[in-house]
Amino acid sequence: MRTRGGKLAVVASLVAGAAMVLGGCGKVHAGEAGTGDTSAVGLGFRKYAGAVGYPSVTGPHNKGYVAPGEGLRQLVPLGDCVLGEGTFANGYHYVNVNWIGSRGCTKLSITPKPGADDEADVPYSMRSGWLGGELPGDVVVPWGDGSLTGVGSTLTRRMPDGEQVRLATLPLTFNTHPEQETADDASVNTAVKVGSLLLIGGGQTVNQVESPYVFASDDAGKTIRRVPLPTIDGGQPSTPVGDFGVNGREVVAFGEAATNAYDFHSSGTIPFWRSSDGGAHWTSGEITGTPPGTRVHSVLYASGHWFAVGGRAKAGAFYDSLPLIYTSRDGNHWTRMDTSAMGTGEITATTIGSAGRPVLVGSAPRPKSKPNTRTVLCAAVWVGDGTTTGFKRGGLGCSEDPPTAAVTLADGRVLIAGNRDLWISRGPRQGHGNGS
Repeated sequence: MRTRGGKLAVVASLVAGAAMVLGGCGKVHAGEAGTGDTSAVGLGFRKYAGAVGYPSVTGPHNKGYVAPGEGLRQLVPLGDCVLGEGTFANGYHYVNVNWIGSRGCTKLSITPKPGADDEADVPYSMRSGWLGGELPGDVVVPWGDGSLTGVGSTLTRRMPDGEQVRLATLPLTFNTHPEQETADDASVNTAVKVGSLLLIGGGQTVNQVESPYVFASDDAGKTIRRVPLPTIDGGQPSTPVGDFGVNGREVVAFGEAATNAYDFHSSGTIPFWRSSDGGAHWTSGEITGTPPGTRVHSVLYASGHWFAVGGRAKAGAFYDSLPLIYTSRDGNHWTRMDTSAMGTGEITATTIGSAGRPVLVGSAPRPKSKPNTRTVLCAAVWVGDGTTTGFKRGGLGCSEDPPTAAVTLADGRVLIAGNRDLWISRGPRQGHGNGS
């Protein structure tokens, strides 16, 4: 299992803390200042503490630890609830794991339940711990007939009756030994269904040079073919495809990170690609003048506009996590929104809620009282009002395990979950999901 967001994990582990200013739950627009700290309860969300099966080995004196980018990473609608995709820290390394929702979708349980194999007589170097289970993959794609496709180094179809069928293998080199940091590697960051076409996006590193890729399948994953991405200024940018957004036959993809994402230079560039024929052919472009620390985590189409969202750093402060939003009407011309009224928090998960409006989830680190203590992040949800600049904000509390995924259920309720807690909006509403 290849972990998405490897650089994110490295950066997050170095976080020393940043100021946390929470915006109010009221309607905020560019140029206004969000004040106060209103709970997401005011936006109709109810919290279920401890309702998510924790993806780590725990014990009487060990409450467990999950590194940034690991654990619950995606929620996919399944029946009346969801299937969760992610990884489990079994004591030796991270293995594939799924979560299944309860009736009412107020609890997510790891299925199958983690086992504790007796390895007392096995040499330490040969121990592997629990091997995980269920549908493997870094990304899961609903197929519309009740089946799900898990996409990782290999594609796997989970049929409506639970049977799994192995499909194609990506022709890329995946490093299965993380300690070999200079080895060739690959990542799967995003996958979507566009009509009958399956699109897969990510990045590959060859001779320590990273580049983006797109693969497509015309037969639901049985075979795959590489789709050429047009160059930018004569070459491919050194960042993977981070996410796809879909509106009918139109697809927009963004690079995962700007050129100043990790060195925090005052200005950088980030690539994007657009297809008008479902991903068969692409045009390319780039946004210049990106702020320090720019990363894009999600692309979606809502309220008649494209949104590319993520996080950025405050100039001169490496680890201030601030919302980043680019908007576009046509997917070719992008404008960076003034997010000063949204408070702090890097946007890491999205869904499309009632009336086709965006729901954004993010978090930012809280200042530490002692440098060697674990990082606590304070989270928030922003609900769009139908424009590109109007959002209502609600606080989701502070913890070591902030929300990491969001989805809209079949009945229209919005579900937000992390590695321990979940939040769900009240009352069935119209909507459709765009798993994070």
